[in-house]
Formats: sequence, C-alpha cells, structure tokens
Amino acid sequence: MIKPIKKFTIGSSVFFKDYFTEYVEKDQDELQIMDTFLPKTNVLNLKDGKKDVFFWRNMDKEGFITDTLSSNLPMRAGKFLVKEFTDYLGFTIDDLKRLGPMFERMDERHTYEKIIYESYVQNGDFYLTDEQRLRAFNEYKKRRPEIYKKES
Repeated sequence: MIKPIKKFTIGSSVFFKDYFTEYVEKDQDELQIMDTFLPKTNVLNLKDGKKDVFFWRNMDKEGFITDTLSSNLPMRAGKFLVKEFTDYLGFTIDDLKRLGPMFERMDERHTYEKIIYESYVQNGDFYLTDEQRLRAFNEYKKRRPEIYKKES
C-alpha cells in the first residue's frame, strides 16, 4: 500500500491565514510525498470537497526542480515558497532563483506568489517582512474580487 512519507500544508493559507483576520480560506492545499509511486508520473492531484491534495513522488531537490521546470506549469513552483517544504529538501535561495521563470509566468490568481518569490530573493532567505506579506495579501485580494469586495 502506498503511504505518505511527509505531509505539508501549501497554498495561500500558509502565508495569510494566521496573519489577516479578513483572509478567506477557499480550500486547503496539501502536498504529500509518497513512499512509492506510479511509473511515468511524478504527481497526482485529488480534490475532495474543500481539500486539494497533491501526491508527489519522493525525489531529491534536483528532481523537484527539474520536474517543475520541465512541466511548463508555473503553479508547480508555489510549493517552493513554503519554508517547511524547502527545509525538508535542503532548498536554498539559489535553488529558488532557478525557478524565477516559472514565477514570471504565474496566472493572474497566483501573482501574489511572484511577490513572495521576489521578497525571498530580496531578503536572501525564506521569510517575509510584515510589509512584504501585506503587499502579497493585497495582491491576493485584488485578484479575487468575488471574495474581497473592492474598497471604495
């Protein structure tokens, strides 16, 4: 039976849930690294109600970087903004910089991730200042007018 080795909370809640009372959690994103995996694929996604689970093959950091860059799916880069995940991989800011082209191509609803990426690079480490977090959150809200009404 396939079992998870490690689970990580990923997505916007990591950056905003404990910091902004007005944050609305649309769903819960989770990454699970599995002990064994299907051949010829590195990731599977399962949506279960308000939970979105991404099952990943157990790879080293180079495997994750290569998979992300070759996927042509910018949203795969977001997990590298989660400090718990980067610590697990031994991921560095120099590793993150290699994924810069992915953050440049984020879809409109995930441009907040580009702000977080740029902040980490500017800071030289995986943390946000209060000002950087607020800037990312304002971008997050701006791209979700159906949840956050435009302030007059």
